[in-house]
Amino acid sequence: MSRNLIAIAVILAIIGFYTGAFGLLFTLYLDYLRISLPTMGAMISVSGLIGFLVTVFIGVHADVWRRKTLCSVAMLLNSISSFLIYFLRGVWELTAVKIVDDIGLRLRATVQNALIFEHFRSSYAKIFARIQGIELILSGLGFFATSPLILILGFQGSFIFISLLLFCAFLIFQLLVDEPARPMVSRRSVLETYRFDISRELKILCAFSLLFNLGFAICHSVFIFTLFFLKKFAIDSSALSIILGIHHFTFGLPMLLVSKLYARKNVNYKMMFMIGNTFIGLPHVLAAFAPNLITAAAVWFLHDIIGASISTPAQQTLMQIYARDDQRAKDINMVSLFGTIGVIVGPAIGGFLAGININLPFIIGGTIITAATITLAPLKY
Repeated sequence: MSRNLIAIAVILAIIGFYTGAFGLLFTLYLDYLRISLPTMGAMISVSGLIGFLVTVFIGVHADVWRRKTLCSVAMLLNSISSFLIYFLRGVWELTAVKIVDDIGLRLRATVQNALIFEHFRSSYAKIFARIQGIELILSGLGFFATSPLILILGFQGSFIFISLLLFCAFLIFQLLVDEPARPMVSRRSVLETYRFDISRELKILCAFSLLFNLGFAICHSVFIFTLFFLKKFAIDSSALSIILGIHHFTFGLPMLLVSKLYARKNVNYKMMFMIGNTFIGLPHVLAAFAPNLITAAAVWFLHDIIGASISTPAQQTLMQIYARDDQRAKDINMVSLFGTIGVIVGPAIGGFLAGININLPFIIGGTIITAATITLAPLKY
């Protein structure tokens, strides 16, 4: 394996651990501060709104600026936000830090996959599935580690620990990962920046992204699925860490196996995408009707085992295929822009529904995700 591939795999493993630990830590911290579910939803929606305003700008300039620089900035933003969280108590203060964290996540999501594609174009689907699998497995370990971290270090020490861990990933990235070769892009005018001039296929993916992210944000925001198990089944944080850790293993391990499917020639990405997405939505709906914790968790895990592990590499590969070489980040980010609309609205709806009945976000959100599959039918392959 090349130095770039090994370094990227190690960095994404660290990022995976950070993501898992941070997601659960932040939710438990808000619950510890006795912030209500509707307020949590509103906080995340406000963060999504700010992300919406910067998403296109980030995407366009990611084609002008160096990929490596932007990935580095993203990791630093996430590291700084994690470091600061424990020192804050107010809703608006925490929302502001969450906005910084979300901008880092969006920036990395925009640039990271383009960087990997430009380094490993000919075997992207296989490599993406394997690297993503590693990241998700470590994310599961992050969930497992959250309860012991809180027990040993408390909330403050835990947030600082994962912040420093991510800073180590930043240093590795700086030292070992090369800037990929790609066409030079000049700065664009404001009109060119916001022009909706993407391909027909990417417009279809924009429509899908809007519906999918709306449903996904309703039922799969971290605070929703975390508190679904915590509140509905009255479990403690240790049991919750186990469930959410297994959740990420059920995504990561199947991704490693699915990478063998994507290593074959003549893969039907459209079919894989549609099948996988259907099985992301349905398990959420069914889990809401499960009579006990074990059944609910087992059914819910299927959304990753059969669903996301199959659909994610196909979706990412299709976006890279349909994007233009000289405007790759802009094209892909335009799809993310439409998805952000769903991310803005979804958490607030999910928090409102959870306030009525903890099952409703799973039922409504899962139904929307499943229905979004229909929009993929016009794609070529």
